[in-house]
Amino acid sequence: MFETGNSQRYFWLPVPDESSDYGLTRHAFAGTRLDSGTAGKAFCGNTFSLAQPSEMDWIHAKTATHCSKK
Repeated sequence: MFETGNSQRYFWLPVPDESSDYGLTRHAFAGTRLDSGTAGKAFCGNTFSLAQPSEMDWIHAKTATHCSKK
């Protein structure tokens, strides 16, 4: 069952990232995707534009290791 109260909501999203070979990297953002705007600050501290990724973007974009360690 999903715990409420002390749990922190976050979501992962492939976003444009020049450091990636594919051009996109999956970063973690606080909150929910439905409540996010057109840009957001990732857990790594960088701000990215938030667009609707394709299925191929999800498959090919690597996960940002600096976001998964937070």
